[in-house]
Amino acid sequence: MYLSDGEIDDSLAAPLHGYPQGEDILQHFTTQGFSGARLELAEIMLRELDQELKFLDAGLEEHRLKRKSWIIERKFYSSSNFLARAGGKEGCYQIQLSIGTVLIALSTSVELCSLQENSSTAVLATQYSGGATSIESLFPSVTESSQVGEEALGLALDVCLLLYFHELAHVIHGHCDYYFHNRNASSDEMRALELDADFNAGTMFGLWVQALPAAYRKPKDFEDFVKRLVRSSFLLSTIMKAVSERSANYHLPSNRMIFFMSGGAFAFDRTDKSPKFQNDEQGNRYWDDKVSTYTESIKAALGRSSLKQFLANERDIESDYQEILNVTHGVRDFLKDGPLMKFRLNE
Repeated sequence: MYLSDGEIDDSLAAPLHGYPQGEDILQHFTTQGFSGARLELAEIMLRELDQELKFLDAGLEEHRLKRKSWIIERKFYSSSNFLARAGGKEGCYQIQLSIGTVLIALSTSVELCSLQENSSTAVLATQYSGGATSIESLFPSVTESSQVGEEALGLALDVCLLLYFHELAHVIHGHCDYYFHNRNASSDEMRALELDADFNAGTMFGLWVQALPAAYRKPKDFEDFVKRLVRSSFLLSTIMKAVSERSANYHLPSNRMIFFMSGGAFAFDRTDKSPKFQNDEQGNRYWDDKVSTYTESIKAALGRSSLKQFLANERDIESDYQEILNVTHGVRDFLKDGPLMKFRLNE
């Protein structure tokens, strides 16, 4: 049994050996017409992500899993759909990512970065027609892999890391075992598990991304760190709401972003990166200002993009937030302080 994010597909092909390469992309993305620079860009993205995940997996194995005799396998699958999922029980788990997940993250990042004001990649902003979106048509106007630039590639990598941390949170915080033993869990319980995974993914992002080996991937400073988490969590939440067959179990992107950010704020406080606040109200105002500042450009770009129809969901943001406060928070606290305690990976 898996906790899945994206387009549920139980007929996934066999896992790939290593990270996906050109021949895998060509074989499973036959309608995209990949060749030349677009194929090269896809290969770069997949290679960079695999290197980062290998580095993080090794640290997790050394510092957390080995002493508890837990095993978490990470597998790439050849599906062109957006799909990430985690499953297993009793210390033996698997996290699966499709090729489509990674390339959709890249495609949407390329589009939104190109649509920001004064973008250096504005030439890529007019690449969609006939109702196509950047989820369905993958960076079709790229003619040189270098056109995309570090901003879009970095955003796409951050989105994928945050998604991986979300799946990892399902494993190490006991969600997979709980779901295995409670397969008829209610919608409220599933939403609570998703938000708990969001919070813990934000914490992992805040603790681990600074250790990435590539110099260009290390946050330049605290503000850069916060900006990256805000933007990647908003884009990831938007993509998952757009593509998931379980979208009814998701709260709206802006509200999910708050949970990712809450986890990040916890990590920043724990590592003495953020200011100290006199009270919760002062802290909430500080983080609200950060979210507002760093979502402004990406929300504006989304409103001009092929994905603009998904902004309509944000109209109901206040009622959705009230549901979080009145329902989801309580269910999450009950699960976290009760049945999940016996399943999670303890220190």
